[in-house]
Amino acid sequence: MTRYVTPGRAAFLAPAAILEFADDLRPADVGPLQDFLAARLGEIARAQPEGTEARWVAEQLARTIDADCRDLDNALVSWEVELTEGNIDRVGLVQTLRQSLPTEWNRLVEIAQRFADHPDHLPRWLRLRYSCAEHAEFVEQRTGDASDGGISHTTAEG
Repeated sequence: MTRYVTPGRAAFLAPAAILEFADDLRPADVGPLQDFLAARLGEIARAQPEGTEARWVAEQLARTIDADCRDLDNALVSWEVELTEGNIDRVGLVQTLRQSLPTEWNRLVEIAQRFADHPDHLPRWLRLRYSCAEHAEFVEQRTGDASDGGISHTTAEG
């Protein structure tokens, strides 16, 4: 197999400074969130007495959330392949992948929001409503949605 190195690929796939769209998510976004959730859920589990049902449930929840983080990381690796190959608008499995990313991210972010007052919580861990600027504009035009505070979502050309 021949591998081609795309100039600027590292910059192209770098995490966005501000997460605004699901298309901006990268595997590097998951690690800090995963570590944060593992620490917070681990604290809850350790606060429960050994051998109790509450401890077992807390430990199982921590394992489940960790597995969800790994699944999201794997999906984002697949998404990066589609990005670099220019396939993001292809119908079928690519669109299914694209549509699942914000759902998985938002579920994990909702859990992290429960610990928003913790000093290790990052402000970038926000729910993502749209996949990209075009999606935001489409939805806002169709629904008259102004709940984003009047932010204009535009592409580089617009």
